[in-house]
Amino acid sequence: MCKDCEKPSSDSKQKGKFALSRTKPTPIWNMDSSWMCSLIGTCLTIEELKKLQHRNKVSFSGSKISDYKLHSFFVKTAMTDKKIGRSIQSMLERKYRLLWKKFILIDSVEELEREWENALKEGDIAGPYWVILAHPLVTQKLANNAFGEVHMLSHLVGATNRADLKTMRKNEIEIDKLRDELERTRYEAWSRGTIIDRLRKELGAEKRLNLEASKKTKPLAGKSFESLKATSNRLRDALLMAENDKEMLKSKLERRAKRIEVLEIEREHLIQQMTQLETESQVLESVVPTLAGEKCENDGGICPGEDACPYDLCQKSVLYVGGRATLVSRYRGVIESWNGKFLHHDGGLEQSFEHLGGLLEKADVVVFPVDCVSHAAVEHIKRRSRQYNKRMMAVRTAGLGSLMSGLQNMAQQSRQPNKRPNLN
Repeated sequence: MCKDCEKPSSDSKQKGKFALSRTKPTPIWNMDSSWMCSLIGTCLTIEELKKLQHRNKVSFSGSKISDYKLHSFFVKTAMTDKKIGRSIQSMLERKYRLLWKKFILIDSVEELEREWENALKEGDIAGPYWVILAHPLVTQKLANNAFGEVHMLSHLVGATNRADLKTMRKNEIEIDKLRDELERTRYEAWSRGTIIDRLRKELGAEKRLNLEASKKTKPLAGKSFESLKATSNRLRDALLMAENDKEMLKSKLERRAKRIEVLEIEREHLIQQMTQLETESQVLESVVPTLAGEKCENDGGICPGEDACPYDLCQKSVLYVGGRATLVSRYRGVIESWNGKFLHHDGGLEQSFEHLGGLLEKADVVVFPVDCVSHAAVEHIKRRSRQYNKRMMAVRTAGLGSLMSGLQNMAQQSRQPNKRPNLN
């Protein structure tokens, strides 16, 4: 094959670029009508639209026309009025002449897409947007993508402008406030300057009088005067230090008073806890010996009395909700040793609330520790206890002492039918 035969592809490529370079932009009246709004709004400024209005002798009713009305007019007439359409096309070609010469040498859709992406990254899309839509190689996909990007950018710009306008209005209000404060500060500075000038004059007059008096008196008297002046200065400094110490002590006393108040509240809380712990300790001391003995033989009938069975639950079913899993067996041991029936629910950790409802129907009294049960379980207990008219007892902690102390109170109340815990 000869050398001349090996060059057709390169020559044809150069011929293709030459042919493209002579191609004119696609007229706007041959484009998709849905692009006109974004095309005119992005590629032409309001001032340029006003020039087109003057050039085409377009008039509107009213003395002043809004920018939106002017924009809308050219969007509507760009494809229907040949004269206006040609004016817009001519202005676009003149404005972006150099950019068109650059883009028209592009001979592939891929390179055209890359140029559009670069324009988006640089933020300069007005010229590239028209050139892309008017390019002979543009595809429907690329045109739609470019239109979509410009459409979304208009929303972002609008949102940014609204935010900037809101910020600007806030700044204007703040500026007005600062101006008022500045005027007040200037007036105060002027007033203080006047006072300072007056004091300086008074001080100067006093110095002159002192100087004249010192000349008339003996040197010894002058020394006494200087000594008294130094003493006066020391006393004034001492007074200022005393005032500062007084303020510091006052602040320290206020802080200590607040701290004492907090400590008093903590002390009252600790006293209450100690009282409860002593009660629970006494119950444990009195009950531990009975835990090793036999259970009460009462069959659930009339309670034989406190002397016969001081901690008899009389076969009542006690439902314990929540608590510590490691102490469940001990809860059971205490309740069953006191002639009670033990039921347990973990408060919703693994067991369902439906199961809790079934246990509540069987129980005579419901016990739960306030420090070891969920809020949801407590609300469920309160609601179902009212529904089934069940006794409900909250104990301080999940410890055995709290449980025994509460059961002791309940056992004593069970012997007094007229006294019943309030479930509300």
